[in-house]
Amino acid sequence: MKILAVDDDPFIRELLPVVFREADYPHLTLAASGTAALELLETTKEHFDCLLLDIEMPEMDGITLCRRIRTLEAYQDTPILMVTSRADATAIESAFAAGANDYVTKPFDVKDIATRVHIAERMLENTQRAPRLDPQHLKDVGEPGVHDFALADPVHINGVDQLVLPFSLGNYLSQLSRQHLDICQVFAAKIEHIDELYATCNTAEFARAIAAAAEAIARVVDCPQLLMTHNGSGTLLCIVTGDSLPAWPEIEVLIQGELDGMDLRHDDNSPMAVMLSVGGPIQPNASRTQRVRKTFDRAIRRVAMRQKVKLDTPPTEKPSVSAAH
Repeated sequence: MKILAVDDDPFIRELLPVVFREADYPHLTLAASGTAALELLETTKEHFDCLLLDIEMPEMDGITLCRRIRTLEAYQDTPILMVTSRADATAIESAFAAGANDYVTKPFDVKDIATRVHIAERMLENTQRAPRLDPQHLKDVGEPGVHDFALADPVHINGVDQLVLPFSLGNYLSQLSRQHLDICQVFAAKIEHIDELYATCNTAEFARAIAAAAEAIARVVDCPQLLMTHNGSGTLLCIVTGDSLPAWPEIEVLIQGELDGMDLRHDDNSPMAVMLSVGGPIQPNASRTQRVRKTFDRAIRRVAMRQKVKLDTPPTEKPSVSAAH
């Protein structure tokens, strides 16, 4: 595995080759700044399999560098690990939103580096299989209901702020400290009748529907601490740290209002109805053991229950006198 590490600290640049050799990753290239790293990535014929970026660097910080790297076609899917010397939740969340997939904290040891890079290797394999769609640049939209992916595939939509890969969101959740777990909320939102949209939309329209749902959530939650992923089947998993999450179930009404205001349409200009159910928020499992799977499964069950209640509930009518009492 060929790794590029970017850090402005000379001591860290001396330490990293030793750490990576001990971790059995000897193919390491170093860059002392974001500018130098970009020049290397844009000019060298060598392709790196993993990038390690220090968050705190002068002139161009690691988050800006990460965002710039993701604009390079050859590095849109390459695992990016951020390095930080402090447990700054806001900076880490901003890094994930910019395209990072994982992070390590200083001081790091051989075991920690080896674990995170090994996870990056697995992520690279998964990402290469996951479909990516850009609704703004899809040239061949195809026929309605004909897609290169299954409904259950965790299709990633490019160009949507705060929408990350499922693997990245899982990495973020798995490393949250107990302090941040106490102020973290996880919830799921699901597009209703997603199977009908999948069958009646072409690929560009389907991508726009998922993108619109994510954008509506981001507008209502309205904080940089929000991270989301499309988990497949029109389900969006969302993580928020802090106390900025609107109350539930009012949040569902607000999000639907944003969606309705977008006036979504099919390519033939007919209305595209995108309705969203939002499950109640939960706190993540405290134990790191299977935290990601158990937390996300609980959130998905909650939104499934919410959808069932909505589908089973008849239209609201004025109650009779006997019912009101």
